[in-house]
Amino acid sequence: MRTVLDLIVRHLAIPGIVPLILIGGTMGPAQAKVLKVWAVNDGEKVYRYQAEHPGRNMNSVWDGERIRLRGLYNEILGFQVIVETDTEGAEALELHVSALADPTTGKMIGGSTGPKYGPEGTIEIFTEHYIHVERPTPKAWFYGAEASAPPRGTGWIPDPLIPPNAPRGKGGFPIDIEPAGPRIVTSGHERKVLPAPAVQNQGFWVDVHLPRNRVIPSGLFQGTVSVTSGGEVVAAIPVELLLENAYLPDENHSRVWLYTSQIAHYFPELSQQEVDRMVKFESHRHRIEAVGGFKAHQSSFDPTIMESYAGFLNGDAYTPVRGYRGPGEGIGETLFPIGMYGSKVLGDTREKVQSESNRWVDWFEEHAPGVEYFWYLVDEPGESYYDWIRERAAWVDSNTGKGARLPVFITTGYIEALKDAIDIWCKYDGVELDRLPEIRNNSQRHWFYNGFRPRYGSVLLEAEAVDFRVNAWAKYIHDVDTWFLWEGTHWTHNHSGPKGFLHQRVFSEPITFSSWSGTNVNGDGIVFYPGRMPYYPKEDRGLNELLGSIRLKNIRRGQQDAGLMWLAEQKEGRTRVLELVKEVVPQSFESDTEAPVAWSQRGDDYERIRELLLDLIVEKGN
Repeated sequence: MRTVLDLIVRHLAIPGIVPLILIGGTMGPAQAKVLKVWAVNDGEKVYRYQAEHPGRNMNSVWDGERIRLRGLYNEILGFQVIVETDTEGAEALELHVSALADPTTGKMIGGSTGPKYGPEGTIEIFTEHYIHVERPTPKAWFYGAEASAPPRGTGWIPDPLIPPNAPRGKGGFPIDIEPAGPRIVTSGHERKVLPAPAVQNQGFWVDVHLPRNRVIPSGLFQGTVSVTSGGEVVAAIPVELLLENAYLPDENHSRVWLYTSQIAHYFPELSQQEVDRMVKFESHRHRIEAVGGFKAHQSSFDPTIMESYAGFLNGDAYTPVRGYRGPGEGIGETLFPIGMYGSKVLGDTREKVQSESNRWVDWFEEHAPGVEYFWYLVDEPGESYYDWIRERAAWVDSNTGKGARLPVFITTGYIEALKDAIDIWCKYDGVELDRLPEIRNNSQRHWFYNGFRPRYGSVLLEAEAVDFRVNAWAKYIHDVDTWFLWEGTHWTHNHSGPKGFLHQRVFSEPITFSSWSGTNVNGDGIVFYPGRMPYYPKEDRGLNELLGSIRLKNIRRGQQDAGLMWLAEQKEGRTRVLELVKEVVPQSFESDTEAPVAWSQRGDDYERIRELLLDLIVEKGN
């Protein structure tokens, strides 16, 4: 006699025809605790105890029965599978995604036995880890007024993404969802005890790396997402992927500059070179330029150091022969800060600055002419620094050698008193649009950094997922090319706050930045999480890897969106693309700081425009 499990296994072998199956109490008590399994796009955060998410019954990738995806060659599509359980939780859960097969040709995406991120595509699965935010981040530098604050300030928020090979109990497969008890919540100075929630959510993240070449023909591919508990299938969902016959460029058409700390001490089994390569590779795969935190940026000019670094600039380091696979193969970085946060790598005398400037400019003009390099002179200067800034800028301008061409960068908005000293401005609360014509007329640049609602997305843990996506859209609208993130591996607390150089419990404590003024910030400086944590063994995942986050994935999604906008613009023109983009982001940098957020905070809205961009690209051919 065939069992229910036998029938499910038979269906699982035929991709694309499996209805959603939930198995009840006849399969055992652990399985009975799974109430519902559903999917949602990559632009949402489903909190652990969120009973009714707006996309629960239908969203851009979920019609209530199946998952539907659409993308281009060389694109990475992310989606989430949410497993709902009751108060009692569930035991030994695992998520499985079959290879996606073309039923006509038998070609498969994610079915290769070759290298990870190979030309036939890769499927990656992660467990979403939740961090409890009890108190929301105050206004400070992250939003202009309560009207623009993130709408959900507290709760158990998903962000770290843990691979299945982590230890059990640390996010690795299988995972257990513990029974939920009463919860303590804080509102102002009042603490309340709430009863145990009726529903618990456990999210799983899936990345589908679409093929990098046309060895696999475009078309419809089908597969199955299944959830098992104790090794038995409790849910199976069909997946359909439409691979369009167009290619997302390896080159980025939007630039994200991410600073990362020196983190080798977290990975005692790896060399400094291995750690540096890990940071570079994982950032590059997410279309991010991780620059500023490496020896090359923080040393006086040294030809040996620059020779070893040159592969990241010319693209040689990002090739399979060097161990790199994925988006941006063979594509070098485009940005190089000389010094970082005001470090005195050029010296502190006129003679030293000029001689060092000559050496830097000479090297870049010969070895990396396409890279935008600059002197990071000082960070967030006050008026007391203005004379000092003008003096050093004059040292550069008066240089009779090549060093006179060295651009000067500071993190501040346009300052009239410094207009002749600065080449690149970078402001924390957005781009000063009224100053842009003058700045550009003077052959200067204007970038922005970190996060500031309502003008662009916040960097906070409690921000919406699309906060990290919208910035690429704002950059496209206003033709601004660079967003700077001050930190991505802020696992050791910044020296400028009361926590000094304390190693942080980033998997369990949401506050990652504290200032002397008493501002405590949730999640600031984190887009990567440590696979190793020697300072807090209970948080150690035992993996010599950088672990990603929902925030990181949405940066990548925004970067890919910028590529789609560029492709669509080549076919239909910038005016038409702007019309579409502004449907979701009608205002950004031009918003009043006291105003509510004008751009959409829901992933579905961005996906709707993405579909229209794909239509333009495919209809016109690529």
